[in-house]
Amino acid sequence: MALYEERLTSRVFQIIMLVPIIAMFAGLYATYQAGEGVEIMLATTIGVTVLLLDVMAIKIEIDERELRIRGIIGLIVRKTVPIENIASFEVREGWTSCYGTVHFTLPGRACVTIRQKKGWTVSFTTNKPEELAAVLATLGVPRAP
Repeated sequence: MALYEERLTSRVFQIIMLVPIIAMFAGLYATYQAGEGVEIMLATTIGVTVLLLDVMAIKIEIDERELRIRGIIGLIVRKTVPIENIASFEVREGWTSCYGTVHFTLPGRACVTIRQKKGWTVSFTTNKPEELAAVLATLGVPRAP
C-alpha cells in the first residue's frame, strides 16, 4: 500500500510531444506509399512513440520499503530507491531549483533531491512538497541541512 502517490503531468508538454509522434506516423505513411523501408520506419515509429509516451508524465510512489518514480509506461523512465538507502532529502521551491545525477522534471511547485548512501542523487518535481516531506520524515529519512 502506497503512503504517498502523485501523478505529475503538463498539458503543454504533452501537446509538444504529440508533434513528433504525428510526424513519425506521417513518415511511416510516406514510406508505405513509397514501398521501401517500411519495416525500419515502423520499428523507429514504435520506439519513438513508446519513448515519448513514457516521458509525458511522472508517477511518484512511496511505501514502507521504497520510493518509485515511473513514466506513464514505466519501460524507460523509472527509478527505484530503497528507503534504507536514502541518506537525506531536500525540498526546494520551484521546479527548476534542484538537480541530481538522475533527474525527472516536469513543471511543478517544488523540486526534491534524494541523496543516497550508495549511488547517485535523484531529483524530481512535485506539486505536493509538504505532503511528500511529511511521509519521508515519518519513514525516518532526515532532511538535508
